[in-house]
Amino acid sequence: MPDISVNKINSRVRECKDEFIAICESNYRKQLSAVSEQIVSRDGRVLVMLAGPSSSGKTTTANILKQDFLNKGRHSIVVSLDDFYRDQEESFYFEDGTIDYETVKALDTDYIVECMENLLHKGKAQMPHFSFHSKCREGYSEISVHEDEIIIVEGLHALNPVITECLEKENMIKLYVSVSSRIYNDGGVFLTKRDMRFIRRMIRDYHFRSSSVEHTFYLWKGVRMGEDRYLFPFSDRADIRIDSIHPYEVCIFKDIAIKLLDHIGSDSIYYPAAKELQSKLSQFVSLGESDVPEDSLLKEFIG
Repeated sequence: MPDISVNKINSRVRECKDEFIAICESNYRKQLSAVSEQIVSRDGRVLVMLAGPSSSGKTTTANILKQDFLNKGRHSIVVSLDDFYRDQEESFYFEDGTIDYETVKALDTDYIVECMENLLHKGKAQMPHFSFHSKCREGYSEISVHEDEIIIVEGLHALNPVITECLEKENMIKLYVSVSSRIYNDGGVFLTKRDMRFIRRMIRDYHFRSSSVEHTFYLWKGVRMGEDRYLFPFSDRADIRIDSIHPYEVCIFKDIAIKLLDHIGSDSIYYPAAKELQSKLSQFVSLGESDVPEDSLLKEFIG
């Protein structure tokens, strides 16, 4: 999708809101439909490695692909790399003592490879279940796949060569999903791709993770560092790239985000960034959450 401007978004919302929303949703779905067509054309078990940065919509993308595969006559399963985190006593830490969940070393990569190989060649594997509450692995369950089943593996590190180079490439297709478009104003970048993802994450963290906006700001530095080190260097290895931006989303998020950013006090180190983001968001037309279709990717962030 081409990069678009503040004025274009506002004018489309004012003039033909429903049509604009439908086009945004359709553009994303068309990308996934083309991806699923390419994948189902392959014979046998297929390993789909789906990576993307924080708040890119990996979970929703994986689930929509799963439904698309089913509509085309192929069954699939979704495996989250989050379940392969190491127990707390094996974790890596930042200097301030918090666990570094962004490094690929936080994952049991050897076991990831073992499970994927077992699924591809034996049709079954013992999959772990990791609890972020207890910060440890809480058991296993056996999953099995049919001869022509598709295995979708989603996570930040799904394209990392530490994992992919240990798997057979003939059975694999690599996808990269992210917000890949910027929003412009007066010829310059107004909201960056990372700005868009931060807005998504801030809202999701508050609604679904009971996390304050201050905490999201605090975590964001580590998130960005992890993306720069462990994701972006390998993004060009993807066979297919998917742009998850829905240009009307900023109008949906506007009022929610501005209200949440009010929680940042003037004594916070994040106050200038919060005020700048509020100022930018205030320039968009508002849309209500009821304008978001029930099957939209944006539901991943607003519920």
